[in-house]
Amino acid sequence: MSLAKARKGLKTEKKGGKFHPGHAEDAFKITAEFMEIANKNRENAIEKVIEHANKVSETSNIELVRHALMMFISHHPSARNKNLRIPPLIKRAPGATVPKKKDVSTAEKVKETEGENPELYMNWYREDPNLSEHHEHWHIVYGAAGVPDIDNPLTKRVHKDRHGELFVYMHRQMLARYDIERLGLGLSLVKPIDDYSAQIEEGYHPNENLRDPDDRDDPYSTFGSREHKKKLRNIPNDMKDKTKVLEIKDMQASREEIEKAVKSGKFCNDTKIDIDTLGAVLESYENGNADQLIKHCGLDYYGGKVGLHGSGHLVIGNITDDPGVMTQTRTAARDPAFWRWHRHIDNLVKTWEENHQEPNDFSKSPPVKLQDVILVFKDKLPIHHGETQDEEAAAFGEKTFGGKNFCTDVSKNDIVTNELETKMKTRVWTYIEDSGKTEEIDYLFPREFYYYFRVENTSACEFIATFRVFLVPEELAESRVHWIELDKFKESLPPNKKTVVCRDCDMSSIVRQPPQKTDDELDDTALPIDTTPDQEGIHTNDTFCDCGWPFHLLLPRGRKGGMKYKLLVFISDWSEDEVPTISRCGSISFCGAQGPAEKYPDKKPMGYPLDRPFKNNSYKETFAGLNNAVIQDVCIKWVKDFPEIVVEGC
Repeated sequence: MSLAKARKGLKTEKKGGKFHPGHAEDAFKITAEFMEIANKNRENAIEKVIEHANKVSETSNIELVRHALMMFISHHPSARNKNLRIPPLIKRAPGATVPKKKDVSTAEKVKETEGENPELYMNWYREDPNLSEHHEHWHIVYGAAGVPDIDNPLTKRVHKDRHGELFVYMHRQMLARYDIERLGLGLSLVKPIDDYSAQIEEGYHPNENLRDPDDRDDPYSTFGSREHKKKLRNIPNDMKDKTKVLEIKDMQASREEIEKAVKSGKFCNDTKIDIDTLGAVLESYENGNADQLIKHCGLDYYGGKVGLHGSGHLVIGNITDDPGVMTQTRTAARDPAFWRWHRHIDNLVKTWEENHQEPNDFSKSPPVKLQDVILVFKDKLPIHHGETQDEEAAAFGEKTFGGKNFCTDVSKNDIVTNELETKMKTRVWTYIEDSGKTEEIDYLFPREFYYYFRVENTSACEFIATFRVFLVPEELAESRVHWIELDKFKESLPPNKKTVVCRDCDMSSIVRQPPQKTDDELDDTALPIDTTPDQEGIHTNDTFCDCGWPFHLLLPRGRKGGMKYKLLVFISDWSEDEVPTISRCGSISFCGAQGPAEKYPDKKPMGYPLDRPFKNNSYKETFAGLNNAVIQDVCIKWVKDFPEIVVEGC
């Protein structure tokens, strides 16, 4: 079987059952079988795996088989080295990516129209197919049951490093970005669903053509709608087994037990809470320690496989007899209730942090003096855009902002900006099964830029620095959980020297690599992999990452008249941060290392230095007087158009 046929096998839609969070263990076992087959058939591993997948799908839930195939492709080297990729969601299940259109994507502010649903103004963001794919793929890479060990898949399970902590951090970052977009439109910040007996004010009606490809009886089935002011209800575990019921009272009991632990700082068996374990318990990530706590503390309701987080998805998604988008990771973020539910989950974590975590101690500063950060649009740089652009951009920065110009005021420099720009674009989405019917997708796009960091190494030795870059609206600067990560990278600083460090925005630590920018790249995110072996004959494949944030959503949209932000740059010591890694995933912040058994590539807590409460609840006091940190004002303006960088041959 050719690789093309293998990919086609993944795209074929067959009738299958609903993928239920409780089936994670079943998907894990099938993934382990795939890995075992690949290990025993190294010459034709992919063909044998697809052959087994077709056989298993005759007797098993097809969605479990699909999920297992995606886990196999994400984690097993036989798939990665042969350029087998998960087809993008928009190609793999186009019916599940149909946008819910509302012609308000260019509205600057929510209209005070009687009867107008304000949530419609956020459709352009929630319905973005690449945002949905990011959320789905993260949950494939970080499966709730862990990952089979590549060498011993049938007998050994690998728990990805700091999974629970990353569950909290990645979703917190999603929430922060969503809140920031709401703020820009004059909408209220997300209100948590924390009263399980109250009505959910917002309804959600997906596009009438949004298909639920997992429906066992009808592959052309659509998702159900939720009218406004509906209440959560008890639901059966399985339509064939009415005796197993997910009851709201059990969710409430679980929530109260977690709140007790959060308040005391300890779980019921006196185990001290840490961020990783708390995240694992909330998600019900099966990593041994969390499993024991869940059982010991009486949180193992509904089969012990769902947990509070998953229960919320299920009861909201099954609020009517016709399941809605909240039941699936590939569609859940479309629903306003997704964000409200995750705000509730995050608030539980935040309460623990605020009550039991002291502010960070920055008294031991690294031997650096960070002067400022300079922003320049790529299209304004006098360089060639292509393979040499980073080198040329760095040389320009050193000449213009370094040397004798290191301490000069650049505010009057025509090429420097403190005003970043975004715009709304459209691309055509095609209903493949419906003979080419099309619809336009509205999406955000940033004007590309370079950072220039002017920094001095004040020591007599080379210093390797970790640069950490965050952004927050001025209006939310005191809210620690609303600072969004823009980048994190290391850089060597020569001894006793003032240096201008250059950094391309599209290399961001949160962005899926390589970044997707053109219409073709956005609609076919399974880009080719460079499978050329290195000098030792090893296929490194370190130039891509299937997991990560979409580049086009790197910056918040801002406002048409400009929206004020605070840009934080914080330098820490790489020797204290470094984690030895064998491979590197492009999106290191949201996805960690590529290998399932490798450590998350940063020893610091996720979100550092914003992982703990501010000193005296003030971001200014927290970072005041630090030589290794700067906070600058920056504006983001939503404009009609701007020049885009087109690289020849890319």
